[in-house]
Amino acid sequence: MFYQQDPYTPQDAYAQPQLARNDPYVQQSTYPPPPPQQPYGASPYAPAGLKVSNPLANRALYSGMISLLLSLLTLFSLVGFAGLITGTFALIRGVSALNQSKHLPGSVGRGKAIAAIVMGILAWTFVLISFALRSAHF
Repeated sequence: MFYQQDPYTPQDAYAQPQLARNDPYVQQSTYPPPPPQQPYGASPYAPAGLKVSNPLANRALYSGMISLLLSLLTLFSLVGFAGLITGTFALIRGVSALNQSKHLPGSVGRGKAIAAIVMGILAWTFVLISFALRSAHF
C-alpha cells in the first residue's frame, strides 16, 4: 500500500513566516508589538473614566446671571422688581447645588453654586438700593 500525504492539511493561518537568520536583506524589527484591540462594541473614543457633572450648579449660575442683569436694569431704570424674583431663584438653586456638590466626588460645581449665591445676594442688594432710590425720589 502506498499512502500519500494529504495536500489539504490545515495550516496555522496566523503563523509567522520563518526567516533565515543569515539573510542580509531581512531587517530585524525594533518596534514594540501593537496594543491589544478593543472588544467588539466598545467605542475607541470613549473616555477613560466617568465624567461627573453637576447640572444643578449650571442652572443656578444661569439664574444668578439673569438675576444680576435684571437687578442692574432695575437699579438704573428705577422700574420693576424682577431682580428680586430671579435673585430668589438664584439663591435657592445655588444653595441646593452647593448641597449636591458636597455629595459628588471632587465637589463638582461648588464654585458655580457659590457664584450663583453671590449673584443672587447682589441682585437682592441692587433691587433694595433701587427701592431706596425710588422712595427718596418721590
